[in-house]
Amino acid sequence: MQTLHAIYENGVFRPTEAVDLPDDCEVEIRIQARRTVMERPTLARLAALGRRFPVNPELPEDLATHHDHYLYGVTNRL
Repeated sequence: MQTLHAIYENGVFRPTEAVDLPDDCEVEIRIQARRTVMERPTLARLAALGRRFPVNPELPEDLATHHDHYLYGVTNRL
């Protein structure tokens, strides 16, 4: 038996980490309610947001370093 941690949101259970199960696998879920996302510490909420919105591969790799250039067209000084 495995323990699966998930967040219930909009009628769907969303695992908080990767699950090693085949597609269309039927499972039995036993509910043990915990704190909601908003009740969790800030770092945990940020980590949950990071999982919901993965890195965009179309963004330039140096975006953080040269954000003024990409936002305002400022010439890079590096």
